[in-house]
Amino acid sequence: MGIPIVYFRSSSFNAHRMCPMQAYIEYTLGIKGDSGKAACKGTITHKMLEICAVCKKAMQDGETKIQDKEIGEVLTAEYSPEYLNEICARVYKHYSSHMTYHEWKPKDEKDCTAWAWKALEYNKGMFDPMNRTLVDAEPYFDFIIEEDWAKYSYPKYNLEGHLGIKGTIDLITDIGDGMYEIIDWKTGQRKDWATGKTKDQSNMASDPQLRIYHYACKKMYPHVNSFLFTLFFINHGGPFTVHFQDSDLQKTEEILRKKFEAIKKTEEPRLCRQIDPKNGWKCKRLCHYGKTTFEDHDTIKSQLERRPGQYTRYNQKRSKCEQIRYMIKRKGIEWVTDNYIDPNHSIGEYREPGGTE
Repeated sequence: MGIPIVYFRSSSFNAHRMCPMQAYIEYTLGIKGDSGKAACKGTITHKMLEICAVCKKAMQDGETKIQDKEIGEVLTAEYSPEYLNEICARVYKHYSSHMTYHEWKPKDEKDCTAWAWKALEYNKGMFDPMNRTLVDAEPYFDFIIEEDWAKYSYPKYNLEGHLGIKGTIDLITDIGDGMYEIIDWKTGQRKDWATGKTKDQSNMASDPQLRIYHYACKKMYPHVNSFLFTLFFINHGGPFTVHFQDSDLQKTEEILRKKFEAIKKTEEPRLCRQIDPKNGWKCKRLCHYGKTTFEDHDTIKSQLERRPGQYTRYNQKRSKCEQIRYMIKRKGIEWVTDNYIDPNHSIGEYREPGGTE
């Protein structure tokens, strides 16, 4: 047996592109790590913009206020700079008080607020949700691919069905003439971390996130034939837009099929440095599982590396990914999946992005 997989989300797909081991640990075993501070600040900024979008959608629906699960009541028609700054402060307070594994400083709040305003004020408010006709804000999608190739059966885990596609889209707007524009906010670098290439119009048509979103949008809005997808890199170049239409769907499905079949057959997931030795630095610098051990884990015992090697020192504790790799070689992928899975995680479980739990 290989790795049991029942659904894709854009983050799991991209994680597997960069490092199959990381994807296996995070999405199959459910072992989570703390996000870096830059990513946390991105989550805070995104939430600020999300509330603006949800308020505009509520206004269109005749609602005067919303009840946000993180910060409480927000008035939809109040859109003064002072009120928006108050919302930003409430969002920052909520997230920073939950993400206590970072040291938060006044500059961090200033950054998050400034980034949100940067997106709202770009080109005279071109991407401000209040200046758009909204179809939906933060819609969650969850559907299955009803094709023979998408079938799975994992009797050991009592799982049988078809491959699912799940996720949440930042913002969907109606720009007229039967065309929708999907907007996704980004605070990080304009880079494909799996390839190291800069994202732009020349390669965004092959971006897995956008293709998965297009596939989902066509399911949600079958009457729409053309979609624009805009990745707004707030701090690295602004908006970049590509166009997808119905003729792109077949290629997207083929991409999903190949990845699905490859993961199901995987008995020993590779590390990113095995895919490309030049990416070895990412294990120790970027990846939580390459930087940490199981030393403080409740149920998994940390192991020592007793042989000197290129990436380890004699008697140094194994990193999480190295220990899991070692145990897969000794016991097999099925044993590791059964014994290393987080007790609070089940295969196929979906966790909402951007949460603080």
